[in-house]
Amino acid sequence: MTIQLIATDLDGTFLTDDKKFDQALFRNVLRELNKKHIQFTIATGVHQERINILFKDFLNEPLNFVTNNGARVVKSDGTVLFSKVLPPLTLRKIQQFLNNYSMRPDRGLVFSTDETAYLPLDMASNKRYFKYFKYVKSFGDVREINEPIYKVTMSWTNFDEKRFYDDARASFGDDVHITETGTGAIDIVPAYVNKAEGLKMLAESYALDLSHAVAFGDGGNDLEMLNAVGLPYKMPDADIIGQFNVALADNNHSGVLKTIQQLITTK
Repeated sequence: MTIQLIATDLDGTFLTDDKKFDQALFRNVLRELNKKHIQFTIATGVHQERINILFKDFLNEPLNFVTNNGARVVKSDGTVLFSKVLPPLTLRKIQQFLNNYSMRPDRGLVFSTDETAYLPLDMASNKRYFKYFKYVKSFGDVREINEPIYKVTMSWTNFDEKRFYDDARASFGDDVHITETGTGAIDIVPAYVNKAEGLKMLAESYALDLSHAVAFGDGGNDLEMLNAVGLPYKMPDADIIGQFNVALADNNHSGVLKTIQQLITTK
């Protein structure tokens, strides 16, 4: 198989548990990928501003982005291939559903753009979102938000997220796509949006085929992407089921980068 494109999830996959990565090794890997004309893609549930903070020393590199679990796709030259937001009526339905739900997401609830975290008034003091967004604002009613919302993320301290997933799926049907984030939270994104669809658009823009793509992931929001590529890898400690290869090491020991090194040396 000739590798044409490589995509990786971030949390629990590319990043260590303390949200870092081996920058020297990454720079060496990127240099080799560029020589071989292999596209590198960050495919994540997080928004662009957080990526810009994490990769601030690599923003001049030819990186592609599939962000917000596929709701936004950007090529390395800055071309926005795809951008889909949650419609205002859907946002109102989500807020109403959450307001009436039996268990309030006590660990966090955020309606997010690529730069701004909108927090409900009762969550406005939750500082866990402050370092990953350029702006943090509070609101009482979603109709006060005048920016495009790509996703709604929620998490609980002691609650079975699968129960919420099932309840929300039953309530919303195909109006939205509901997925786990890989970090113990749930994302609600626009309907028919996922990492695989975003990666497919990206590959088509380069006249590449996903059968010649490699992908790395560790969570439920990576499954579509892993099943879509020719060479899928899960992390060694990932609790996901499928016919996947296993990365050479876990996220705390540069498993993704070490596996890529081996692949591009031997392929």
